[in-house]
Amino acid sequence: MQGSRSVLVRRKGGLGGRTTTLSRVTNAVGRRPESLARRDSSIARAARDYPSDGGSEDYLSDGGAGDAGREELIRKLNASLDCGPEPMSGEELKGLIMERYGRLYDTRICKRRDGLGKMRLYLQVMWKYLGQRSFPMTEERYDEQLGAVAELISEWGCADQIRKEIIECEKNPILDTTGANAVMIALDVQDGMMDEFF
Repeated sequence: MQGSRSVLVRRKGGLGGRTTTLSRVTNAVGRRPESLARRDSSIARAARDYPSDGGSEDYLSDGGAGDAGREELIRKLNASLDCGPEPMSGEELKGLIMERYGRLYDTRICKRRDGLGKMRLYLQVMWKYLGQRSFPMTEERYDEQLGAVAELISEWGCADQIRKEIIECEKNPILDTTGANAVMIALDVQDGMMDEFF
């Protein structure tokens, strides 16, 4: 279906305070969560069952003049179901990081306890950056990593939050004599959603 996107598989199991690595995330690319599969099947079913002339028994066929009406119906149904924020792409996340920090820092998703002991998900902007001699990824793998992170952020409905908070964040990722310090941005994810992925 045109306009559909692949979504990362939902994972269960405890990761503790470890970050989700690229290999864990990219192994799941291409599988769609049940909610999107249900949405797409209901859209396809509605488009298939909708009469082309507004009520006669002549239903839409695979060819002919009904295609324009069918495509228009699918577009309207998708628009009515897409009430969340605009999805974030890896390229957009890359641009936000470059604009804010001036370097292409690595990003990760991690699960940690906050100051009150509650488990939360965070976007980590790491201290290593593309072009650094010790950076462990090629540019292609870096782009894949950002794409996977952006896909998760979009799936959780946090794209607008990240667009805002990266720009407004006053901290910088650093590696100094006190150690390595990543920038941690808490994601506003519902507990049930967090349990499905981690």
